[in-house]
Formats: sequence, structure tokens, C-alpha cells
Amino acid sequence: MSRNIMAVLPTDLVDFIQSGVSIIVAVVGADGRAQTGRALAARVVAPDSIRLLYPAEGNAALGASAQAKGRIAVTFSAPLSHRTIQIKGVCGTAVVAAEDCDAAARQSAAFGGVLSGLGYTPAFVSAICAYRSSDMRALVFSIEAAFEQTPGPGAGRAL
Repeated sequence: MSRNIMAVLPTDLVDFIQSGVSIIVAVVGADGRAQTGRALAARVVAPDSIRLLYPAEGNAALGASAQAKGRIAVTFSAPLSHRTIQIKGVCGTAVVAAEDCDAAARQSAAFGGVLSGLGYTPAFVSAICAYRSSDMRALVFSIEAAFEQTPGPGAGRAL
């Protein structure tokens, strides 16, 4: 059953997850074990669907778990405010599109700007935010649940 994304993610949250935040991904593989990685960007592409872009290098197990259509949990967190949202669903792989490359460039630059503003060295920021479009992979997942995870009394509350 497809849900309207506004029922799960209001417009401000859609904007938040596409703004250049830290994105940590965990996907359960066919063996039942979670594989983790860091994504470069996210795109809300349908009322109940999000695409994540991640570097292939260092994420082979994550990609294999996505191909197995494993359960996924993605955490979106803003370093300055610690605002954090977790979204859960089921994923699969996707082909990288031109729009994905644009989103990865824009969101990586935004995230790098935040890290630089926090005093991280240019070498660190470059290492965290650098990618090659030829090395980028995509996965897509259906939104089944979303949770507030910002530290404080509301953490764990379903959205």
C-alpha cells in the first residue's frame, strides 16, 4: 500500500534530508546481518520512496545487502543542531541518474561547508565529502516508518 509522503514526512523534513546532512545507512543482508555505510546524498523521488547515493568504494557489503532487498534504516543528522531523523523501509538497488549526480554534488558541498565551519581541516572535509561520479552507486527504498531521533525528550517518537 502506497502512502502519501506528507503523512510520513512533512515538507520541512523532505527539505532537511535533502539539505546536505550526515547520512548513515544500515541494510540487513540475506545472511541476517546489518551492513553499514555512509551515503553522500538523498533524493525523495516519489510519495513513498527515497534514493540514496553512496560511494562504491568501501561499501560492497552494503550494496550486496541492498540487492538482496534487505530492511533498511537511514539516519539523517545535522552536525550543528544534532537534529536527527531515522527512516526505515525495504530497499533495492537503482541505476545512478543525472539528477543523482547533481544531488550528490550539491549535498556533499553543503555538508562540507558545515564541517569546515565547525573547524574541521580541509583534508578531513575533502576525505569525507569527495566522490567520483563513476564510483557512485544508488539504492532506493520504500518509506515504512519515520522517527524523531534528535537527542531529548522526543527521541524515538514516530513521525
